Amino acid sequence: MSHRSFSVALKGATLVLSVLALARSPVAAQARFAPATPKLPMARTWTAYKATLPPYRPPRTPDGVPDLRGVWGGPGGAGGDDIEEHEYVDSTTPPQESFISDPPDGKIPYTPWALATRNEIRAGLARGWPGESGGRLYADPASYCVTTIGPRGGGGEITQQPGRVILMNARIHRVIRTDGSPPLGGGAQLWRGSSRGRWEGDSLVVSVTSLNGRHWFDSVGNFYSDSTRMVERWRLVDANTIDYEITIEDPTIYTRPWTMNYPLRRAGTGGTDAATGKYAWRTTVTADRDPYAREMWETTCNEGIGHTVEELHGLGFKWFKGVTPPR
Repeated sequence: MSHRSFSVALKGATLVLSVLALARSPVAAQARFAPATPKLPMARTWTAYKATLPPYRPPRTPDGVPDLRGVWGGPGGAGGDDIEEHEYVDSTTPPQESFISDPPDGKIPYTPWALATRNEIRAGLARGWPGESGGRLYADPASYCVTTIGPRGGGGEITQQPGRVILMNARIHRVIRTDGSPPLGGGAQLWRGSSRGRWEGDSLVVSVTSLNGRHWFDSVGNFYSDSTRMVERWRLVDANTIDYEITIEDPTIYTRPWTMNYPLRRAGTGGTDAATGKYAWRTTVTADRDPYAREMWETTCNEGIGHTVEELHGLGFKWFKGVTPPR
């Protein structure tokens, strides 16, 4: 098989896995985009847009906290192809603004060694991404159906009980304790970490620790480590939109904390239009066309599924097992 044919085949296999993982979830399956697609909006456009919104007082649950219940879509656009701003790559990777709102340049503030590591990972993707070396290094961890938080794990159904917020998507769930419980101890390390939340006015503020550091923020190698700490902020800015912000801090790989910011839309009330590739901040896009838009369906993409591991390793890829910062 030629390198080009291999790249197309791998890209197609990855897309199939992604579609299976997202089928019938509130996050739209990845669309196909033409080369002339306008740059899709993300943090820069969202930050400017939300500044125009009037103040909003969200409804309360019976126990008096903001009511976030419902089914919510992910960040829209091309999902987590590359969280930094990029131009058109192929039909599944259109041009898109950065997910990063701070620093203002939209770049992850890597230390020099961490940037070199990210670039090495990217060079070994073997999927046709600019700057590849032609070799094969790590498969995208999402190809093994493992899960994360941030742009690739932000959508799903939210339910609330006194002292906890529960996030569910098509195959996993995440419990955020808001009752003052301490985070996990004993050296526990999890794909989505340990989440402990508190209410600050109209915002749910979540501290995420105990990450295993074996996943990426996107499909092109932007990584974190097992010493990374994240703080999420979830706030309703209108009846159908959550302003989602996540700040990442890890002095072993970043020179400063940095933040991503984008909206999560109530299912059926907005998101990326697969026909045009455009994101609608407020317009109903899917509810009239998809009677299942507000339902959660189980998928068959499960962590470490055997034949997927065998196929990826047979192509010469390895598991990404995290990084060890220099001392």
